[in-house]
Amino acid sequence: MLDEKPEDSSVLKSAADLPYHTIVYNKNDSEKEQLCLPEGNMPEVLNTVFEDCFSKGFRKVVILKPTTEINPALLDEAFLSLKLIECCIGLKDNGDFYLLGMNDFRPEILSFIPPDDGAVSKKIIRRIGDQKLALYKTATLKSES
Repeated sequence: MLDEKPEDSSVLKSAADLPYHTIVYNKNDSEKEQLCLPEGNMPEVLNTVFEDCFSKGFRKVVILKPTTEINPALLDEAFLSLKLIECCIGLKDNGDFYLLGMNDFRPEILSFIPPDDGAVSKKIIRRIGDQKLALYKTATLKSES
């Protein structure tokens, strides 16, 4: 789970209620249970977080980008999909993604995607297809205005 807004505690409150082992990566590393969010563009940061979690022994990793509300049913759906399918993604109606999950570290999916590219989610989906991996899409969420 990524929290790019250290002043916003909604991510931390949501994480406390989740039935999953949760690691919060935060730009402000002031609390012991949080890990510092690495510097870099979003694809590089995601790769670093996936690598870190898989190296700690996790077998299924779902990363949530900061959202105002986390629906536990969407997380259940994502984790269930990773029992059978290699990757999952949750899209917003504006084309951005809010959730990305893998059941194995696959750095080639996120490598060399330019920062602040408006088509990041499309490129991730294309790379998953190029690797001949199965992809599950969770429900599309309405983007914040």
